[in-house]
Amino acid sequence: MLFRRAMARLEQGACETRDLAVEMFGIRGGPPGLADRLVAEVLEGAPDVVREGPDGAVWRLARCEAKRAEERAEKQRDGLHQLRYAVVDVETNGGVAGAGGRVVEIAIVEVDRGEIGDCFSTLVDAGVAIPPWITRLTGIRTEMTRGAPSFSQICDQVRERLSGRVFVAHNAGYDWGFLRAEMRRAGAAVPRGPRLCTVHLARRLLPGLDRRGLDAVADYYGIEIRERHRARGDAVATARILVRMLADAERRGWTTWPALRRALARPSRRKRPPDVSGPPDESHAGGNTTDHG
Repeated sequence: MLFRRAMARLEQGACETRDLAVEMFGIRGGPPGLADRLVAEVLEGAPDVVREGPDGAVWRLARCEAKRAEERAEKQRDGLHQLRYAVVDVETNGGVAGAGGRVVEIAIVEVDRGEIGDCFSTLVDAGVAIPPWITRLTGIRTEMTRGAPSFSQICDQVRERLSGRVFVAHNAGYDWGFLRAEMRRAGAAVPRGPRLCTVHLARRLLPGLDRRGLDAVADYYGIEIRERHRARGDAVATARILVRMLADAERRGWTTWPALRRALARPSRRKRPPDVSGPPDESHAGGNTTDHG
């Protein structure tokens, strides 16, 4: 059973020992060296399993590279509307991700075949005080988060909702950075997958806009934002914007993920790098907080 779990995870791509330990044993943290010892006992010497990295901390399947390349090519023929998206917004305590900044609210909206589906949202008790300026902006007070689930308690649900989907946010680097930090703090494996930033997409699709913050882009498309600066309201608005943007992109002939990636990779007048990962099994961070909702 443990070997099958490990092989199923490695079929998706290379994986660090600590992430494999979570998948195989449910270990988050533990004594130093425990994860390495347990994973090695199961995988060391297994056919086609390769251990890499300076400390041997990365495992991969040598035989699956050709198969994965074949699958990528097949997936890339899908139209943009055929892909599955997870549109995310997080509200934070105003700090820096991984350095005191914590998620205090999260929302994830599913978009499938151009249709907006289920929305998951919750306050998060990060065990930190929310400063007055964040309360003035979002309306979220420290006492509102008390009794809400911690991120560790919702981590598995968040990972499940992101799995197999394109991660989308209005300034994807900002939201992804906080989610990645929270997942690592919880000792969970960080999902792999493509990411798309609607700020960068707006720069390419809407070059006439002076500003590309969420309010400006929503106003351009005539989309009302309910509960502005709350995770659910901003995520739903971003999902509606995404649907309109995908339609605009397809009208320009950017009908597949590779076509969209190429279009966003072309230098823009502002000369800012695009925040779009690709192909769909690769993972690249990007983005900045300039136009974050």
